[in-house]
Amino acid sequence: MIFLLLAQLAMLSAQPAMGQRVRRPSATPKDTVSIIPPQDTLISTVPKGDIETTIKYSARDSIQFEVDRKVVHLYGDAKINYGTMDLTAAYIQINYDLNTLTATTLADSTGKEVGTPVFKDGEESYAAKRIAYNYKTKKGRISEVVTQQGEGYIHSEVVKKNEQNEIFGLHNKYTTCNLEHPHFYISAGKIKAIPNDKIMSGPFNLVIADIPTPLGFLFGLFPTPRNKRSSGVIVPTFGESRARGFYLSNGGYYLALNDYIGTRITGDIYSLGGYKISVDNTYVNRYSYRGNLNISYDYFKNDEADVADPSRSTTNLQGLPPSQRTAFVTWSHSPVQKPGRGRLTANVRAGSSQHNRVNFESPNQYLAPTFNSTITYQKNIQNTPFSYTATLSQGQNNGGRLSDGSPVPTIMNFVLPDLNFAMTQMSIYEIFSKNVPTGKWYENFTIGYNVRARNEVSNSVAARRLSNIPTLNESRGDTFALNLDNLDRLWRNGRKSADHNFQIGLGNYKVLRFFNLTPSVNYRESWFDNKLTYTFNPDSQAVQVDTAKFGRVYEYSAGASLNTTVYGTVLFRKGKKVEAIRHVMRPSIGYQYRPDFGDQDRFGFYQTTQTGIDTLTNQQIFQTLPRFSGNVPAAGMSSGLSMRIDNQVQMKVRSRSDSAATATEKVSLIDNLGVSTFYNFALDSLQLSPINLNMNTRLLKLFDINVNSTFDPYQLSPDGTRRINRYMLEGDGFKLARLTNANLSVRANFNPEARASNTPPPTNLPGMLNPNDQFLPDYVDFNIPWTLSVDYTIFYTGATSPLNPSSLTQNIGVQGTVNFTEKWKFGYMAGYDFSNKNISNASLDIYRDLHCWEMSIGWRPFGLMRGYNVTINARSALLRDLRLTRNRSGMNFR
Repeated sequence: MIFLLLAQLAMLSAQPAMGQRVRRPSATPKDTVSIIPPQDTLISTVPKGDIETTIKYSARDSIQFEVDRKVVHLYGDAKINYGTMDLTAAYIQINYDLNTLTATTLADSTGKEVGTPVFKDGEESYAAKRIAYNYKTKKGRISEVVTQQGEGYIHSEVVKKNEQNEIFGLHNKYTTCNLEHPHFYISAGKIKAIPNDKIMSGPFNLVIADIPTPLGFLFGLFPTPRNKRSSGVIVPTFGESRARGFYLSNGGYYLALNDYIGTRITGDIYSLGGYKISVDNTYVNRYSYRGNLNISYDYFKNDEADVADPSRSTTNLQGLPPSQRTAFVTWSHSPVQKPGRGRLTANVRAGSSQHNRVNFESPNQYLAPTFNSTITYQKNIQNTPFSYTATLSQGQNNGGRLSDGSPVPTIMNFVLPDLNFAMTQMSIYEIFSKNVPTGKWYENFTIGYNVRARNEVSNSVAARRLSNIPTLNESRGDTFALNLDNLDRLWRNGRKSADHNFQIGLGNYKVLRFFNLTPSVNYRESWFDNKLTYTFNPDSQAVQVDTAKFGRVYEYSAGASLNTTVYGTVLFRKGKKVEAIRHVMRPSIGYQYRPDFGDQDRFGFYQTTQTGIDTLTNQQIFQTLPRFSGNVPAAGMSSGLSMRIDNQVQMKVRSRSDSAATATEKVSLIDNLGVSTFYNFALDSLQLSPINLNMNTRLLKLFDINVNSTFDPYQLSPDGTRRINRYMLEGDGFKLARLTNANLSVRANFNPEARASNTPPPTNLPGMLNPNDQFLPDYVDFNIPWTLSVDYTIFYTGATSPLNPSSLTQNIGVQGTVNFTEKWKFGYMAGYDFSNKNISNASLDIYRDLHCWEMSIGWRPFGLMRGYNVTINARSALLRDLRLTRNRSGMNFR
């Protein structure tokens, strides 16, 4: 249709427009008009009809009209543009008598063919030596053409095109390589291409580097959809597993249900028995939400473990469980935040405990002790300070084995629901008065509130016992199955609670011009569905525990803090590289008071009861026990001072990057150096808490240093088993405190580009993953020539007793990448444990860019996933199954 419009326009444009330059050279026939200004361009418009937009055409050499033959010639860089269509060639001819359009190359002065015709219409592109098209019948013939269809290219000797825009090719090469002479291609005698839909071929075989291979089939089908999804077959991958034998994996069908939902149905089948079925649904609603729901069912068959000892359910050599059926559900949902609307988010991972053990894809997944699920709805009520959140959560263990080989019981914990209602902190004056604030001191008071109610249920029945105390009807912990028959038991086994928190602000005040005084008050109250009462039974010499239906605890505290900022600056003479050093010190001191909530007569949160009789002295034994199973306030009064000093040191130096004499820059010597402790006046001994010291800084824009340490100001007893009420200063020598634990971390990033952005080096090179997954990384950046980072850590723990002496552990790690050439990239990682004197982990990754192919090599010499992987595959996602993989890691090899 487009070529028909071009021909019609050419007919309308045959007569020169007013003011148009016309030249009649003597070399042309007298019935021919030739227009040959340099880079002549004609723009023509016509009244509304078949042509609805402006058509532009130009030629570098000349544009000629043969009126008697009704032919238009465009010579030299001929171009035609109409809407989204572009046609370029060395020569273009429009014959509106025969209704044809022809585009060809021309020979230059050396005889070389130049100006290959290129046709583009939207996303479609054609390149050919000769194009002949009848715009009336809408049929055409193209010789030596290269057609782009989706991600692929079709090289054809001859192509015919019908009125439905379908392409029929003879002697074809189909490839995803964009070179004129492709590295590989699928050779087929006949091909039919339906644009934006699919490519079909007869018998074909694969050709690599012009060498035919026997790989092929009786027919081929390659989907090439653009701007839309389409349903189709998913080709499985094959391999071999040490536990399951030979297999076909991830084969199935993809259903493009509509523009918003796509479903992927795949399955695995294994030669040693067993299978796996997975249904994966992805949904997207632009500007509203997106999510994914995956349901997987797996039959794992392990005859070795079944025969070994089925009664104990022991595992085989690989640590795998016996034959079993497992299921797993994952669901993720994330909305787009919109003002005034609620937000529903979900992250669900639930199913059989052993599922991840037999289908793990990484060491972290295999070793993870639990997996959890949450579904949350949150909403802020517009034009109010109120908001609420409702959450459903679930957690369960990830399987495993006990020391006797029996499976770990599956424990499921639920919170159904977790409700939170909150009011943001507001001024009390704003709440209770509508007058204009006057600046009074009490107008700075603020109050905030939130309440959290939870209903926690579990299939784990807690043991009816007290620590080291005999109780009546003592029992062991147990679990029960989750099914419809046990729903009532599950509900009765739950625990309900509600926590109320009040945030009270008393303002901030200036004291003596330079100090900031901030008083504070805190109050918390909790409600529980049980309250315990203990009674000693002398007949059974055990404690009887009675449970009430409701209990209430509360706690409150008050305090005030005083802080200021002190600046100190040292100036140097002009002309020096260092102009000044500034020290910023932020000391703060605070007082905190909290009553003794262990006072039984006043609060009743604890109960002192007889728990037994000493058989040697025949005296009664009493213990103080909490009366609630939830968050009970700690016993003991707190009345003391908290002290902290933070320091920062900066240096002002002349800038190297700026030639101006006055240009300077700041260099941080110490980002933060903090010391803190607490002194409790309410204690009768050991009133001073351990002293915490921490420091972090960045030196030379290269080294990141972090130090955390704890010092004890008190001495140890002569036997070294306990602290005594005697300061270290009172001992021999001058010792302020003794170091109890410390850790030092030093990280150096030597890559200049990464140091400039303060980001760690990329770690996206190939890894030893599940062999069913795509090994190749999503992206490898060859523009970064190299990266190198070094991590060094030290952990020190002081002696706590003669049986627990001090210990020191040191680790060093190195990781990075390097480009040996423009196409070769190496990634490496290694760690060394100085304490155990061994290599803790190591890996080597190699990536090779082969233009339309890529190769990755990964080697892990240690750990659960030790082994190697070599993968060579086509880069195009369209031919992702065209790959060769050799893998030996963990359970699998192929």
